Amino acid sequence: MEEQAKELRRIRIALIFLVIVTLFTAGRSDVDVDFPYEDNEVSVTQEHVVQLGDGRFGVLDYGHLQIYEYDPDQNKVKKVKEVSLEELDE
Repeated sequence: MEEQAKELRRIRIALIFLVIVTLFTAGRSDVDVDFPYEDNEVSVTQEHVVQLGDGRFGVLDYGHLQIYEYDPDQNKVKKVKEVSLEELDE
C-alpha cells in the first residue's frame, strides 16, 4: 500500500510540473496559417494611400482622392468624402 502512495505522489508532482511548464510556454508559440489554394492570397499595396492624421487616410484613385476615417470604438472604416485632385490644385 505504501508503494502505491509513493507512486501516486510522484504522478501528482509530475502533473503539477507539466501544468507549470505549459502555463509558461503557451504564450510563446507562433501559429502559421497556410491556405490550401494559392488563389486565396490577397496582395495589398500602399502605394496610393496617403496618411491625413487623426484616424483619417486618403486613397488616390484615377484623379480622385477618397477620404476615409477609422472609428476605433466600432472598429470600422467609413468613407467621409471624395475630392477631385483638380479641386485640390486650386
